[in-house]
Amino acid sequence: MRRTAWTMLVSTTCLAPASAGVPPVQALPAPDGAEAPARFDGEVVVRAMLRTPRDLLRMNQLSQDPWTHAPAAGGTSDWRLPRSRLGALRQSGIEFEVMIPDVQVLVEAERERLTKPRDKGLDWFADFKNLAAINARLDALVALRPDLCSIVDLGTSVQGRSIRGIRISRQPAGTVMPGFVFTATQHAREWGGTMTGMWIADRMVEAADTDARISAVLQASEVFVFPVCNPDGYEYSWTTNRLWRKNRRLNSGGSYGVDLNRNWGFGWGGAGASTNQSSETYRGPSAFSEPETAKFRDWALPRTNIAAHLDIHAYSELLLWPWGYTSTLCPDEASFARVGRAAQAAIEAVHGLTYTAGPVNTTIYPASGGVCDWAYGSAGQLSYCTEVRDTGTYGFVMPASEIVPTAQENFAAAMTIMEESLRGCSITLVGGPGAAIAAGVAQPVSVTVTANVGTLLATNAVRLKWQVNGGAVQSATMTGSGSSRSGTLPPIDCDQSLSWWVEAETSFAVTRWPDNVPGSARTGVAPVCAVPGDLDGNGLVDSGDIAVLLLRFGTADPAADLDGSGTVDAGDISSLLLLFG
Repeated sequence: MRRTAWTMLVSTTCLAPASAGVPPVQALPAPDGAEAPARFDGEVVVRAMLRTPRDLLRMNQLSQDPWTHAPAAGGTSDWRLPRSRLGALRQSGIEFEVMIPDVQVLVEAERERLTKPRDKGLDWFADFKNLAAINARLDALVALRPDLCSIVDLGTSVQGRSIRGIRISRQPAGTVMPGFVFTATQHAREWGGTMTGMWIADRMVEAADTDARISAVLQASEVFVFPVCNPDGYEYSWTTNRLWRKNRRLNSGGSYGVDLNRNWGFGWGGAGASTNQSSETYRGPSAFSEPETAKFRDWALPRTNIAAHLDIHAYSELLLWPWGYTSTLCPDEASFARVGRAAQAAIEAVHGLTYTAGPVNTTIYPASGGVCDWAYGSAGQLSYCTEVRDTGTYGFVMPASEIVPTAQENFAAAMTIMEESLRGCSITLVGGPGAAIAAGVAQPVSVTVTANVGTLLATNAVRLKWQVNGGAVQSATMTGSGSSRSGTLPPIDCDQSLSWWVEAETSFAVTRWPDNVPGSARTGVAPVCAVPGDLDGNGLVDSGDIAVLLLRFGTADPAADLDGSGTVDAGDISSLLLLFG
């Protein structure tokens, strides 16, 4: 696949307001790279079958680093631990297999590869990129297509780094339309998710004019991509500790880091999150205690147009949706499953991999305080989480050769989620005015509406909207029962135009008929107003009309009877002369 060579870089920022109640930003410490890089000599990754809570407790004693998202009793999970503890693991009776026999070998090979000079002509996605390169790439996308995209800056992290993203759309900011959000790298070491987020941004910009599906999405919506939601942790994973997961908050007990994906405010503090500051799943002292989560919250909540969200993680090849904090199915399980299964099929169609799909809690394990529960439960978004490749052979240290195929299959899922969300309702016109509209007559409109994603709102769900001569938008609720809805357009005068459309709103998105893009409407025009005395129809009262009147002299032609006497006579000639010119 051809890639673009990037030469021009720009920086555009839009600062979000500071969040109330968030601990102050910590001053940047000495560069993390000043520390000697962490080593993992003699460490392995095992996949353990934890049948009981006792097994889980024992694994937590043997390992401080679960590689599975939120391990729980009753299934398998991956753990990093010293090779010297394998004997104790065997003695515990826990069944396990070694997935990665030497973590340091993987990390050293990756570090050596990344420090070598690279051919500048290589594809940008040929290998992983650090934070500076990612920010430069975002700037380059804006420089390439300033008509299409702009930088979004949510504010700063604990250590003062910008949390940056990109907005992509054919419509100007502020246009009323569905929005889609893609987030990645809440967990610093999950580089496969980072590159997948960047691929989504790259494809949406580069293929905007050449891919019909992408073009249609950008015409009908706005797309936001935030590839690194944890910039401090991501930077630290490059400079110092490749396997760092959390942010870089200095905790009160002297340890570092809060797990950002346990810090969101919906269902915060439940199962699958830790109160131990040293734990990899430490939830923080309170919901939204971290600027990385709080500032995203403050940016997202006012944007009620956001229809769907995808949070990208690594690894395990999963596609998940709410709830994580409870095993109870969410109220919109049917919609989540329908769109989720379609996204799962889209992934499989690319390279043949079948991602396991289902609600977080019942598909893999309990996990409270996650962004997907918050995005759905608090912000009303159709929110998913994908865990990209692989299933444990390499874990977080993904080979560079896996970047593109991983990104391709997850981009297919992203496109499916957006397209299915845009088809939130099926709207079929049953009856309504066409291109010619009779003047002075109200126009009935009837439609059938079926919700595809979510449920129709209880009130004001289907709206008839219109403009007369391009004036102010007016609206009326369409009434009816079941899928049948009807409404009435007001009468217009002769020589006026009427543009009208229908909107149907579900719990996730607004669908517009006729074309489901901003500005789409059906337009009709009333006949040109008649000019009194224009008997020959040329738009003027002139000598030709006198000739017509004389030809009709003495008749009862109502069109030529200008004075209303019942007969075309001398009085009508006088009336015509008054209208002359």
